[in-house]
Parts: sequence; C-alpha cells; structure tokens
Amino acid sequence: MANTLTLLRPGRLDAEARTAYTMLLPVIVLFVLFQYYPILKTIGVSFFEYGLLRRTTPFVGLGHYIRQFHDPLFLSALANTLVFVAGTVAVGVVLALGFAVLVEKAGRWASVYRTLYFIPVVTSLMATAMIWRWLYAPNGLFNFLLGLVGVAPQPWLLSESSALACLMALTVWKNLGFDLILFSAALQAIPDDLYEAAHLDGSGPWQDFWYVTLPSLRPIVLLVTVTAIIRSFQVFTIVLAMTQGGPINATRTLVYHLYEQGIQYDEVGYASAAAVVLLVLIGGVTYWQMRLNKRFA
Repeated sequence: MANTLTLLRPGRLDAEARTAYTMLLPVIVLFVLFQYYPILKTIGVSFFEYGLLRRTTPFVGLGHYIRQFHDPLFLSALANTLVFVAGTVAVGVVLALGFAVLVEKAGRWASVYRTLYFIPVVTSLMATAMIWRWLYAPNGLFNFLLGLVGVAPQPWLLSESSALACLMALTVWKNLGFDLILFSAALQAIPDDLYEAAHLDGSGPWQDFWYVTLPSLRPIVLLVTVTAIIRSFQVFTIVLAMTQGGPINATRTLVYHLYEQGIQYDEVGYASAAAVVLLVLIGGVTYWQMRLNKRFA
C-alpha cells in the first residue's frame, strides 16, 4: 500500500510526465515540421498567385478555389478520382476478404499463399507500372492471349473507355496482398467457439460467414475500407508512369493534376488549392471513419 501511495503522489506524477514529454519532444517537433507546417503552408499559398519562378505573389483570396470549379481539367480530375476510388475500394475489399477466407482454409499452405499475395505489395510501384504497361501494350501479353482465342486486340490504355479501368485493375492487384494480410489476422482471432455454437444450431458455410465471420470482422472491414479510400485518393505514380493523364484526360486524377499545375506549369498557388480540396476529401473520410468506429464500438 505504501508503494502504491508513493507512485500516486502528485510530485512523482509530474516528474514522470516531464520525462515522458521530454522524450517525446523530438518526435513532436519533427511531426510538426514535416506534417502540420507543410499543411498550413499549402493552405496559405493557395490564397496567392504563387510560383517558384515568379517575382511577385499577389493575393487572390478564394480566386483559385473559384477557378477550380470552373476548370474542366480539375472537374475531370475530380470525377476520375471519385470513380477510381469507388471502383478500386469496392472490388479490392471484396476480393481481399474473399481470398483471405479461402487462404485460411488452405491449412499448411496458407502461409505460402499469403506470401505469394504479398509479393506485389513490396514490389516497386514504378517497376510494376512499367511491367503492366507492357502487358497492356498493343503487342503485349494481354492482346497475345486474346489472339489465341480469336479475339481482336484491344486498345487498353489508348481508349478513353478502358484506360481508367486498366489502372484500377493494376491498383487492386498491387494492394490485394496488404488487405488480405489484415483480414487473415482478423480471421485467426475469431474464436472457434462461435463456429461450434453456430454448427450446433445447424448453420452451413454461408450462414457461418454471414452470421459469424462478417460481424466479427466489422471493425477490420471498416479499417481496410477507409485506408483503401485514402490510398486510392492519392493515386499518382501509376498515372505518371503509364498514361500521363491520357488519353484525352481520361485518367487524370487530382494528385496528377496538382503535380502538373504546380511542377510543370509553375502554378503553385493553384495546385495548392487543389491539394487543399484533396485534404478536405480525405479529412471527410477520416471523420466518417471515427463516427463509424464509435457507432460499432
């Protein structure tokens, strides 16, 4: 009891708190310098006609934000990004969950399948994009396989109707292993007693999944969905490596748009406004996640 009272003395708590804050201070400083300061700087720059090669930076207020929603390129990038996010998240989460369930039923081969699925995750994204660009080429592997079954070659990345879907397919394939690992870990944490109780009530495989597996996975499904949404909003490398926003802006996304405006055209203020819009979208998703976490806690 005496030792407990000693630990609870205010003076001792203050000393421990000071020690903790002192140890955390370098991390906090780095976090502020490399996280919060760039965000605040970007917001500030978005109100000016700022450019790296400009001598003057006149204040334009909300001019960049108003201009965005009258700019066909920005609106196209926003629409493409929303379609990209919706498609990759819906397909990616469903496939990852389905494959995770199958992998967990593979017995001693489960670890081998997890490794195989995870290899694309740790592969360089730029190298992956180059390989898939060859697969989609007019004389690439996909058209070669179609030719074997008598189907005419397809203009995968050269068609406005298929280019974005091709990038979505690559993204789903690249991230499938990461989401699968999360689902596999959650599946292993489900107690066997729940399945045994369900079997006593006469449930089959589908009832097991719908009434036991899926409810138990609700928190991890939410986590995977939100991280997939944020990841998809930030798509850039595969667009730069494979299509450069083409054909005819069919694959232009928000991040590629702000890169083009800020780096290529030196419209840093305008690009910063696009970055702020992206920040608001991702912030909205994060807020939605927090609300859902509280609801399902």
